[in-house]
Amino acid sequence: MAKVAQDTTNTHLINSRKAVPVILFLFVFSLIIDNSFKIISIDLANDFGLSSTTVSWQVTLAGLVIGIGAVVYATLSDTISVRTLLIAGILLICAGSILGFIFQHSFALVVVSRIIQSAGLAATETLYIIFVAKNMPKEEQKMFLGFSTSAYSIALVIGTLTGGYVSTYLNWTTLFLIPLLTLLILPFILKYLPKEKSKGFKVDVIGLLLIAAVAATLIIYVTKFSWLYFGLFILSLVLFLLFISKSNKAFIQISFFKNKRMLSVFAVAFIIYTIQLAYIFMFPFLIESIYGLKLDKISLLFIPAYLIATLIGAMSGKIAKVLGSKQCIMLAISLIATSLLLGGLFVETSVWVFVFSMILFSGSFALMYAPMLDMLIGTISKEQSGTALGFYNLCLNIAASIGIAYVAAMMDNKSLQQNMLGFIGEGSASLYSNILFILTFISLVSLMVYWLLVARKVKLG
Repeated sequence: MAKVAQDTTNTHLINSRKAVPVILFLFVFSLIIDNSFKIISIDLANDFGLSSTTVSWQVTLAGLVIGIGAVVYATLSDTISVRTLLIAGILLICAGSILGFIFQHSFALVVVSRIIQSAGLAATETLYIIFVAKNMPKEEQKMFLGFSTSAYSIALVIGTLTGGYVSTYLNWTTLFLIPLLTLLILPFILKYLPKEKSKGFKVDVIGLLLIAAVAATLIIYVTKFSWLYFGLFILSLVLFLLFISKSNKAFIQISFFKNKRMLSVFAVAFIIYTIQLAYIFMFPFLIESIYGLKLDKISLLFIPAYLIATLIGAMSGKIAKVLGSKQCIMLAISLIATSLLLGGLFVETSVWVFVFSMILFSGSFALMYAPMLDMLIGTISKEQSGTALGFYNLCLNIAASIGIAYVAAMMDNKSLQQNMLGFIGEGSASLYSNILFILTFISLVSLMVYWLLVARKVKLG
């Protein structure tokens, strides 16, 4: 009997090792799909004749769904097998993609299609980490988890190029056909991932709907600056806090928010990460408007930044050990502010100014990622680490969606086209210069908040 049990364990481990590359490939492919759609907003705006604010919804809502979906899939993985959840994810990706291609002439249905597609894309990153944690030996887990960091950077490069070139030389609608290739991964998932019996269906639907309402009303508010939506945001927030304080089955408990040090780190991360996708979303619009480049050439401008960010991200842990997490985060935020200020001051000088600005910008975020996580983990107990990291990722996704929403609203604000400095031209140049100055100010606010709430209370890096 012991031999049979050992043989079964060995077979399970062998199949799990074979399954990891399959899930990792699906993870990379999903990120490529998501990133390719992020860069094509400018073509959607031109084809549908939409404002930047309106066209941003296909990115902001998709990001919101991915953030909430990560929490949902993580919760479901306790009762439903990773195998079943990944199959469901692939089917959602394909359903959304087919719907998007069929109804490509309706922007509203394109947004709906992206939401369905993103509900499937949300499965891959979360379930890869969960599968590794559940099925791989502890001594191998760090290696396999490290692969996801490298995979993320590779996907940024490939996704940006795919979106740029497909949109320029074929049509952006073709991007809806590419995700159908995920069906080719299904046989490998069926073959290598273990079958597990479902232990029931448990998910905090009410809590997740309330946090979605909080995020959605906040996004709409920063887009329209309507007191109605601000009131709805406050109402949603109050209801969410009341729910998690009363319900024992909530996906997160009210006690989680009583850790002031952790909340301080969350506040800094939320502010600074609104800027990350805001600049990336605006970048193609800026370059086309001022320098007249098409999306295929614009996508190439991202490549040096993403490659350097990959190298810095891989070394960020070692850099943080030398400088200390506190100093690393302060340096990174300062460089982010510098990169934005550089673009704002020299907006009409040369496209190479923006290549350097994006390198400095992306590299600084890569430098900050590991130290920020280290700072967060240092504020919580091991028992709360899973909840904290899950909510942290949700927080970053919501922040990114809000950042895209407010920068899109600024791009549609004609009052920002006024020349405030005297040496920058009117119109588009002044518009994008002023937005970059505002983003610089927001990054400096995050630096101030970090210093006041976190850094000055930390004695050692």
